[in-house]
Parts: sequence; C-alpha cells; structure tokens
Amino acid sequence: MDFDFEPEEQAPAGHKPQRPRKIRRSDDAPPAGPVPVDGADFFRPSHQEPPPPPAPPCHEEPGRPQHPIQRGLFMLILLVQAALSAAAVIQLYRTRMLPNYYLAILGALLALVWLLFFKCQRYKVRGALTRLLSLVLSAAMAVGCVWAQQGLDALDKVTMGDEETDYEAQAITTQPFVVYLSGVDNRGELTEDARSDVNILAVVNPVTKRVALVNTPRDYYVDLAGTDSKDKLTHAGLYGVETSMQTLGDLYGIQVDEYVRINFAGFIDIVDALGGIDVYSDTAFTSVGSPGYYDPTDFVEGWNHLDGAAALAFARERHAFATGDIQRGINQMKVIDAMLEKIKSPALLTNYSRLLEAVSDNFVTSLSSGQIAALVRMQLSDFAAWDIENCSVTGTSSSSTHCYSAQGQKLYVMTPDEASVAAAQAVIQSVLSGEPAPAPEDAGASSAGSGSSQPAA
Repeated sequence: MDFDFEPEEQAPAGHKPQRPRKIRRSDDAPPAGPVPVDGADFFRPSHQEPPPPPAPPCHEEPGRPQHPIQRGLFMLILLVQAALSAAAVIQLYRTRMLPNYYLAILGALLALVWLLFFKCQRYKVRGALTRLLSLVLSAAMAVGCVWAQQGLDALDKVTMGDEETDYEAQAITTQPFVVYLSGVDNRGELTEDARSDVNILAVVNPVTKRVALVNTPRDYYVDLAGTDSKDKLTHAGLYGVETSMQTLGDLYGIQVDEYVRINFAGFIDIVDALGGIDVYSDTAFTSVGSPGYYDPTDFVEGWNHLDGAAALAFARERHAFATGDIQRGINQMKVIDAMLEKIKSPALLTNYSRLLEAVSDNFVTSLSSGQIAALVRMQLSDFAAWDIENCSVTGTSSSSTHCYSAQGQKLYVMTPDEASVAAAQAVIQSVLSGEPAPAPEDAGASSAGSGSSQPAA
C-alpha cells in the first residue's frame, strides 16, 4: 500500500492554515455516505474470551480416550459371550430335543444381541448398564450349557435302547406304538428281575394324538409267556421285563414295543421334585402304611394335594376298596394323569435339576435317546393337545394252586372277565388303527371298567 506525505512549509503571515490531509489507503474508495456505528461496541470489554469449542459427538466422552487395556477387556468380554453362546447352542443341538428352526432362531437372536452389546460398548451408550447386561448374558449362556449337559447325562442313564439313526428314531413319531409302564417294589437296580405291582399299557398314536392307558391288575391270572402254565401277572416280572411285556401282549393280542420301569422310592422322589401333584379321589379313605415308604394316610373325597409319599400311598392302596385291585388300578392312572399335568406346567423348569436327579437314579426305559428326542421335537413343533383315555380290565376274586412260580401253594388270583378284556382290546385297536377319539358322551361306554378321566380342576 502507498502513503503520500507532503513536507511542511512555513505559512506566510496572515495566511489561514489549511486542514491537514487525511491519510488513507490509496486503494480504498472513500465512503459514499455516513458509516453506521453500533453503540454496543463501546461497552464491550477490551479482552473477549474465545468461543467454546464445539460439543463432541454423543458417542464420545471428552477427555477420556479409550485405554488399550479397556479395549482389550471389552474384546475379551465379547469373545467370552460369543464362546458361551456358541457352546450353549451346540449343547442344545446335541440333545436333539429342539427342532432345527428353533436353533436357527436362537442363533439369530444371539447374533443380534452380540451386535447390540458391541455397538453399546463401542460407543459407550450407558456403559455400566450394557456391561452388566453382557455379564448376565454370559452367565445365562453358562447356565444353558450346564442345563443341556445335565439333560444329556440323564438321558444316558435312563435309556437302555440301542442308538438308532435319525431316520429310524423319527419313525416313532409317525407310527403307533405300545409302551409297558411297570412299577416295581424294588430297592436294588432297576435292571434286576422283580415283581411288578403296576402294569399299565400306554397305547400311543402320534398321528392322531391319541393315547389309551390300559390297566391290568397285578393278580390277574394269565398265561405266562414262554411256558404252558398260568401265573399271576406280577410274577412275570421275576423272569424279566420282556416276559411281562410278552404276557400282556398275548392277553390283548398286540405287540408291546417298549417299556418304562420305575421303583417306588424313585416315584416318591419324582413327585417331590415336581412339587407335589393334585389328584381327585372318588371317595374318602385311609391307606394302610408301608414300612420304609409311608405312614397311614387319610384322603378326602375330591381334590387332594399329595407329596411323593402320599401319592405312593394313594396309588398302592387296595384294601380300603370293595373292588380291591380294580380301584387301585384306577387310582394309579389318576396319579399318572396328575404327573403329566404337572410336567406340562412351569414346575418342569423350576425343578428341572431335582427332577433329572430323581429320574436318572430311579427310572429306566428301552426307548433310545434318539426316540425320546424325536418325540419331544414333535411336540415342540406343534404343541398339539392329546386325547388320553383310561380303562381297566376287571375280574373275580379266586385262588389257585397252579401258579407257575409257586407250584402247590394256594395263592389269591383274579380270574379275568372276558368281556372287559374284549372291551380293552377294542379300545387298543381303535387307537392303533388311527380312529378318532370317541365323543365325551360315548367315552364311558367305550372304556372297560370304571377308569374314566378325573374331573378338571
């Protein structure tokens, strides 16, 4: 820029002095008019503080950069979560209990949860809360692994059947089958031969979702399989569970495919693990005691809440009834119904560990783990309701000295009522052939004996 200066000269006398020239930029144009001035500028402080820096983004914490140790801990937690989640899914897959699409949905949900935690911890959105939730998730996955492993261990203990291919195991969900439910008064191993005091055939049609429970009194005088003699049904167990299965199969003209055995001590433990059961009694009665199992127990007419010992007393009592073993069989099926209802309730989840422990020590079955898993998957896939019918064959009290296991001894026996046996056979064939369940008003007529279902609570 250029500045013009003129030297001062001595003004002559009487000469009026001229105004000094204004110094200005040579490249600036003179103002065309008055210049507006903001009066507030005169009152501003001479030193003005600089404006504050812009606010950081919401996902950053100013002044707290993420330390490498914190980042490493975050990655470690994330890896532990992923490892535990994957292990839980693998364990659940190994049980083969859940349908594959359940596992796919679970895996997708876990992936979304991992992503959510990653984003929350990466951008520090409520950091303490997300870290707490991540720890809860890790703990839940660890519990899931243990839960699944317990299920696998229990299945290994109770299943006596040979392992089958998935295709062979799946056949149990598409074809009718018959299971022998046996309750033994035995304090030893369940694989030992022993008399069976509970003899119920469960005839199952998985396609029509229909089940018939057929009770046969323990003292029924029947042809003993493998011999040309007769004996009490309970004595068939002395020669093995297969002999009992074949004896009952011959009685009803069917093939009994599988068996489930439970001892009385185990029955008590299982009912207690379920938190007790609710059973409807047709009459009030008092059961006699059984040393080592239960004391004399009173039951009222109507609903009774029973613990394990009381449930066993209810199921075993026969002396308090005019029909003896007939009513005992009916009561036994009432107890089975009550247990099934409790298993379908949240009690199965809240008492899972206790139930597995009780089952694994006191329960054996010829069903393979693959067959059990296939049945569970089938039920979980549609949550279908099942029609369950109860019937019991009858007979007349008698005695015999020609029991195969006690030749020459006079023993109490029950001579079968052929009409009730024929009625039971009709019910069994109806289920096996895939016929629909009878209407409620016809159910009593189609069932042998008086083994009707208990009233709804």
